Amino acid sequence: MRRSKRGKGLVKVDLAPLLGNSFYRDLDVDQTLDYMRRRYVEPLRRFVDIEQAILADCAAGYGWLSFAYLQAGGHRAILVDPDAERLKAAAKIAEMLGLAGRCEFVCAYLQDLKIAPVEIFASIETLEHVGRDNIAASMQVIASTALKAVVVTTPNKWFPAVAHDTGLPFAHWMPLWLRTRYAIAAGRGNRARTNAFLSPMDLRPLESHGFRPASKFQTFATYEEFAAFYPHYLPYGPNERERLRKSPKAGLAAFVWLAGTLAGKRSFAISPNLSSIWVRKTNPIK
Repeated sequence: MRRSKRGKGLVKVDLAPLLGNSFYRDLDVDQTLDYMRRRYVEPLRRFVDIEQAILADCAAGYGWLSFAYLQAGGHRAILVDPDAERLKAAAKIAEMLGLAGRCEFVCAYLQDLKIAPVEIFASIETLEHVGRDNIAASMQVIASTALKAVVVTTPNKWFPAVAHDTGLPFAHWMPLWLRTRYAIAAGRGNRARTNAFLSPMDLRPLESHGFRPASKFQTFATYEEFAAFYPHYLPYGPNERERLRKSPKAGLAAFVWLAGTLAGKRSFAISPNLSSIWVRKTNPIK
């Protein structure tokens, strides 16, 4: 069982029985929820009254974003994931956290999702996994389901190197067979994936449905908010010792500042990740 050192809101959840040998079995639940709240939920408060809003979270994984949203006062959450076993684990965690009554669980792929419209749609590090043939359909689902706001993060195909894959320059611009050979030759064959990455142009369905980008510095409105996000616990990756991020990686802070300052709310288009919040301008939030 992992417990946060923050001293508030300690969450007593033993993940090991649920996650087995997964490297997430030792995840610090309290700090994971803190990460989701500060990176996504609090920025969303600028645009949506979350106490009156339903969040669709796809793909939800084990549900951390949804649970952080509900703990922060969000009305309800719909957790969507194509992995039935993972969704069962998320449902069990929701019970442990006392949040099951405000959750709905839907087993579906993003491109096939059919639910009633909701105020907020979140797609966190998911779109790169749906496959090139399903990207357009997935974006249409997001754009037509969200009523007020969309938060999306996914690697930017236009950026020369993508850390989510091999991290090798230009690898993700190559045909899959050549990308794999490149990775093997560079000693990174074990990191080669079949991910299909999105370009900023793939987000156009959001604009055609009346959404406009609303954040300048990733999901944050100001650079000061981005800087204040550190230190934080990163709830990804197999190495527990590397999850505490005390400060941005070398050059990241300068890049985020420069991109946000020069490109404003379109900074995602020139960034390593398309991380951004979009708001429907045709239905302004009071």
